[in-house]
Amino acid sequence: MDPGTARTLFCLPYAGGGAGAYTGLLRALSALPAVPGLTVVPVQLPGRESRIAEPPAFTIAEIADEVAPATDEPYALYGHSMGARLAFEVVRELRRRGLRGPSRLYVGGAHPPDRRVPLAAAVDLPDDAFVDQLVRRSGALPELRDLPELRELMMPVLRSDFTWIKNYSFVPGPAIDCPIVAFTGLDDGEVGAADMLGWARHTIAGFRLRTLRGGHLFVKDRPAELAELIATDLTNEHALPASNGHARRKADEHDRAEPDGHALPQQDGHLPPEPDELHLWLGPADGHAEVLRRYAGRAATGTSHAGGLTLVGAADGGGIGVSLLRALDAFELDGGPDGGLDGGLDGGLDKVSRDELSDDEREQIEDAAEEDRGWLALRAVTAKRALMAADGHGADPTRVGFPDLADPGPWRAQCDPGDPGGDPRLDRLARWQVVHLPLHTSRGEALGAVAVPHDRVRLRFDMPAAEQAG
Repeated sequence: MDPGTARTLFCLPYAGGGAGAYTGLLRALSALPAVPGLTVVPVQLPGRESRIAEPPAFTIAEIADEVAPATDEPYALYGHSMGARLAFEVVRELRRRGLRGPSRLYVGGAHPPDRRVPLAAAVDLPDDAFVDQLVRRSGALPELRDLPELRELMMPVLRSDFTWIKNYSFVPGPAIDCPIVAFTGLDDGEVGAADMLGWARHTIAGFRLRTLRGGHLFVKDRPAELAELIATDLTNEHALPASNGHARRKADEHDRAEPDGHALPQQDGHLPPEPDELHLWLGPADGHAEVLRRYAGRAATGTSHAGGLTLVGAADGGGIGVSLLRALDAFELDGGPDGGLDGGLDGGLDKVSRDELSDDEREQIEDAAEEDRGWLALRAVTAKRALMAADGHGADPTRVGFPDLADPGPWRAQCDPGDPGGDPRLDRLARWQVVHLPLHTSRGEALGAVAVPHDRVRLRFDMPAAEQAG
């Protein structure tokens, strides 16, 4: 094992979970030859399994005490759902103590710490309703509904954990100085890929997102797939995308960089997208050429530029459309201080006008609350540009639109119902799905949109360290 590679992986559980939640991941990692010598340490919180006799309460300081003795050597942290928020706070606590931080923070199925957790409100419900919410929304054991003994055992720790989540209050502070690698489940209805992208604003050292097949508790249900992703990342720690002074390079045959010092996606970045996979890279405009070269002849690609940044997308041969706009463009789209849509669309954002939006889209924006107009316009324009870049050759963008600009998505376009003639170019656009990507960069907030011809896609996203917000 490389002397700089993590020797220990501490794992923090989801709400109601114990160290046993990581049994599958521990076995899967132990079976992989890529990470020999890695010690997996599932942290046992009080009130569960071997500590069942203790009250189910904990503090960040107590958890940090368990990790602190291992900080003399490289280590990493993985936290799932509630455990991700715990792991993040442990990293900040260790920093306050002046101790070495982890080489990686892995977070799975978790809202970023600055965002509320909608499911936490369920802790105020009666037991039956509380359990029903957990089973339906987070993948909790269905037996909790029907087995009184199991419910009696689990209810104290579940209520204690969800009370902690509900009462958690994020305290703003400097972003952490270790890369964050986020994982999300394709079928997770509670925390999607767009939510997980919010973790990017909490690090200055590089960010990745990987999507697994599975639901909210993929750490328990699909441990082998998660183990493969972690092992690949651990064995290429120094190759996480970074720029300039943040670059951490590994001197091997894969260590190639642009002349200006931009490190590039390594190892797994050489693999083309699978049929249901979407690869995205967001970085400096002068660093994307090598990324495109790596996909040449192996995937359909698209690019979009805004404010010195470039968003690169790659998908299986079905095609792709990409669009990137800065959040401040929402003000221009909204028409500036006068609040008129025409003024903003005609005068801002490359003089966008009614030539891009349908009448219905413009009406939705005009009818929205004043504070929402810029946001809706930004979503509409990014989605429309991605759609037209995907398959809009010669089509009139005003004759295809999105029926609900406030819908979190994914979106599908609808052709103008007033045109019974049936323009085949418009018919083609109806097969595309558009996904929005809230992006947090050193150059401000941005919004990306990607159009793909699939019902669902597994998102893989990489952002260099120099582009982190922080």
